[in-house]
Amino acid sequence: MTQTKKTSKKKTSTASSTIQSWLQLGQLRFEKCELKEAQVAFSMALQTAKRSGDLRLIMEALAGLLRVSSESLDEIQTLKLDQNLEELMREHPSEIPPMAWYCKAVVARHRKQAQVAQKNIRLYLALLESERTRKDGFVSVTGISIEEASAKGWTLLTAVFLQKGKYKRAQWLAETILAQVEKRELRGINGILYMVIATCHERFRDYDQALSWYQKAHASFLAEHNWYYHLYVLLAYARIYRMQQNYPQAYWHVDLVDKAAPGAEFGLLRREIALEKAKLEQDAVDLVIDSRKGVIKTREAGQISLRKQYVLLHILEALTSAHGKEGDDMERGLSKAEIIQHVWSEPYRPEAHDNKLYYNINRLRKLIEPDVRKPQYLLNWKEGYRLAPGLRIQYIGGTKNVQAAEVGGEQ
Repeated sequence: MTQTKKTSKKKTSTASSTIQSWLQLGQLRFEKCELKEAQVAFSMALQTAKRSGDLRLIMEALAGLLRVSSESLDEIQTLKLDQNLEELMREHPSEIPPMAWYCKAVVARHRKQAQVAQKNIRLYLALLESERTRKDGFVSVTGISIEEASAKGWTLLTAVFLQKGKYKRAQWLAETILAQVEKRELRGINGILYMVIATCHERFRDYDQALSWYQKAHASFLAEHNWYYHLYVLLAYARIYRMQQNYPQAYWHVDLVDKAAPGAEFGLLRREIALEKAKLEQDAVDLVIDSRKGVIKTREAGQISLRKQYVLLHILEALTSAHGKEGDDMERGLSKAEIIQHVWSEPYRPEAHDNKLYYNINRLRKLIEPDVRKPQYLLNWKEGYRLAPGLRIQYIGGTKNVQAAEVGGEQ
């Protein structure tokens, strides 16, 4: 071998080592939720790979950038990267690294294209098998074992089954994989499988079991310092506590995730946070009054139509206004005179108004109270009535708009 060839081979080897270091740094930054830094690392890998002309490493770097871009929900950049990667894969099929198919499967799952994701996982696993025959048990670019890379693919498949609503299949597959790899503690595998099993229990409304499995996932990700998936576990805690009607804990966890992932680069996670916040705000409301549609909704009875019973709506409007009033007297109710004035616009006269008011209050209680003998929503108050202290109310329409007012000062 000539000196020139030796020098060229050495340069190629050095470039390859540098690129792989950037790729590994990108993955590490991603796990630590340093997504901007991960993007920089993958970009450096791409630039170096292009200079060296290594198609396999170029595709690997593009796949990393594609995954980061998909996480940010940057559709324009994601589409551009996907097209570039797709073109290279089509023109150079023999150079495709397995991770290219894996990242394309992840992106398809982010787009909620479960069938496409499943197809890409199969291509990923098939390519790994071909790698097994020509490499020494390791995936050439990433440097991880074929067994570990294969476990990543099968683990991703369990998440796709979840997305397709095939919960029993997802749980069975996750438990099967765990039986084979759990004791080996492969990085990023056990925690995700624990989350899949937890999610299945969550869907089956077995919340105690779900919480137990989420806690196992939590411990696994903490041990790996994988803060990316750790945030998804915290968000799962918020869901479980919401379903168990432990709203303070649910709000605490969702707010924690919200603060930990403030940037646009966390687009996918922020979308999940927004959905959970919306569900939490809806579920944490005890009484919804929609005067536009003439309906009210309670936690126990669900939606109740008042049709054209405007008097009942006006009574609720008046009591809601007092319930959500700012100031030291926020817990006050309304006297009978105040209710009569607000609803009927008349000066209060006991002989003319008491029976009318009692009648309508009783009608309201029959509609909204689980037990009219033990009112939980509409209580007597001094010489009048009040909504129960601490009751969370959402009033929609009319002249008032008290959004989830809570006695005690929080809005």
